Amino acid sequence: MRISSLMLLVLSVSLGSCTLEEGNHEQMVNLAEVKDDPAAQLQNLNIALENSRRDGSLYARRAVVLLQNGELEQALQDAEEAVRLTRKEPSTLFVKAQVLRAMGKPEEALPLALAAERNSYQSSSLYVLLGELYLQRKEYKQAMEYIRKAQELSPADEYAFYYKGRVQEATGDTTNAVRNFKLSLEQAPEFMQPQRELAAILVDKGEHEAAKPYLLKALRKAPEDAKLWYNRGLAYQAEQKQDSAMRAFGKAVSINDTLSGAHYRLGLHRLAQGNNDEALEHLEKVYGVYKSDTDYLVKLATAYERVGFFTKALATYQRLVQLDPKATYAYRSISRLKYKIARPIPDSAAVRLQEQIER
Repeated sequence: MRISSLMLLVLSVSLGSCTLEEGNHEQMVNLAEVKDDPAAQLQNLNIALENSRRDGSLYARRAVVLLQNGELEQALQDAEEAVRLTRKEPSTLFVKAQVLRAMGKPEEALPLALAAERNSYQSSSLYVLLGELYLQRKEYKQAMEYIRKAQELSPADEYAFYYKGRVQEATGDTTNAVRNFKLSLEQAPEFMQPQRELAAILVDKGEHEAAKPYLLKALRKAPEDAKLWYNRGLAYQAEQKQDSAMRAFGKAVSINDTLSGAHYRLGLHRLAQGNNDEALEHLEKVYGVYKSDTDYLVKLATAYERVGFFTKALATYQRLVQLDPKATYAYRSISRLKYKIARPIPDSAAVRLQEQIER
């Protein structure tokens, strides 16, 4: 699996400060000649390392190429060897931090990135990384401070604009977030992530026509991005293209089964179609997210009752009246369900009810 383009900001790291082994200069590969060909670069680095096993800079450079290829475990091994051989030279700490970030280990990446900064390593990419890591921790003030540092060193850095927009979006400043996402795209028109964020903001604002170009372009670049398919579904719904919307939501949950908004909308659609079992499958998956939403509880209870899960329907309505004591329709449903549960039922139905109670 290849890593996303956003991960490749690591390629801007400067490893020039890593000291080469004396006497091995003639064995060094001219990496500039192959920098746009990762396979050739990897091959040449492998050859160079056979002749210079104690050159930490070579391990760091190979870690970057492996990271670009999405070979994260091997990249981590090389990054660790680079750190060991260079005695924790800050640029190699940065490379290892990037690899750990790509592996989904931000808590391990952050101390290394901070150590690189403390050891006087100045790089817009390092500051962008620190900004992103603090964004993940929801420490927005600290994140913005590092993004500003990145922009001081590199005013036209598309990643700095992008993450500045992400911080602003997270703190509710969508106007400035949109501006920074657009600035990011001015520097790098093919950068997918700002397109995705712009599409999401514009869809949320109901500006579906404005969102469409960003959605379509981003989907061409990232056809397996669940968030994009979810927003495409919302745009289709706004156009009253319900079948297309459901296909988009279905695609979204096939990629990311935890996408609650898509499951909810699929559940509502299936319930309206009378496909109660499938509706329930989707609605149950999002209970943790929507359990305090009274409209959701009504739909969930309806699905339970339609498939004969009366005790679950009753419990769902009882939760609803706890949240909204004025929901008179729910009291009527509670009375109806209590009657259904208490009345004598045929043996076959009793078996089904017993199975429901045991679930």
